[in-house]
Amino acid sequence: MEPYRPADVVPQLVHVLYWDRKERFLNEIDVYPAWVMFAVCEGSFDFKIGHLQGSATNGDVVLCPPGVPLWREVVRTLSFFVIHFRWTLPEPQHAIEDESMLRLIPRGKLTLRDSRRMTSSYQYLLGLWPKRDKLHRRRQNLLLNDIWLQYCIEAEAVRNTGKPSDPLMQQALRLLEARAYDSRFSMKLLSAELGLSPVQFTRRFKARFGKTPTDYVVTLRLDKVRQMLLETNYPLDHIAEQCGYENGFYLSRVFSKKFETSPSVYRSTHQM
Repeated sequence: MEPYRPADVVPQLVHVLYWDRKERFLNEIDVYPAWVMFAVCEGSFDFKIGHLQGSATNGDVVLCPPGVPLWREVVRTLSFFVIHFRWTLPEPQHAIEDESMLRLIPRGKLTLRDSRRMTSSYQYLLGLWPKRDKLHRRRQNLLLNDIWLQYCIEAEAVRNTGKPSDPLMQQALRLLEARAYDSRFSMKLLSAELGLSPVQFTRRFKARFGKTPTDYVVTLRLDKVRQMLLETNYPLDHIAEQCGYENGFYLSRVFSKKFETSPSVYRSTHQM
């Protein structure tokens, strides 16, 4: 029998915990009896799961299977959910007992790209915690399923591009990530550095990654803006300077258009 693919299964909540502004883990290593998801709201932590290791920050979830030691260490003050769950088949719903059938299910870090959807799910989940009655648990489970659905949709979109590896665009991706927060950054100069015209660069990058290089830079910048709004008390002009924008006024226009709320309202609503 073929192992289940990510889209074949759904998580079934066991219980969920929320930790706010944690400076360190009580135990450096833990082993869990069920699958566990660490969903990062703020801050970051390093982890090791067998041969997998990395650093998880806002927008990332870390999946660890049962019985496997999870090493972790807080890097930056951490707010996060710990969600214990089992995998089930949706129709008819029943638990999957044979772990070998889950070998295609990813372990380690998964990055959720749709930050608005992710933030919304986390806010609803936080509003339901720590309530434990059946109604609230059912709603928590629906939100857990939505987080998994978001991952599956995004992973499928990447697979469906069906494009071969493009080393030049991989290099471009790394350069964009390194330079995105510099207000002097020029897409035209980067295109020339890659030996392409701006139009060629845009078409080739979008063909490989599904979005234009300009859209990718905006996503990187606004993700950092949101993080700084939630984790610092810096004024908007300072945040703009750190995130590649000329001033706080222009940043506010871009942010409000993207998220349909101003940076100040976003900060007052979401900061913990």
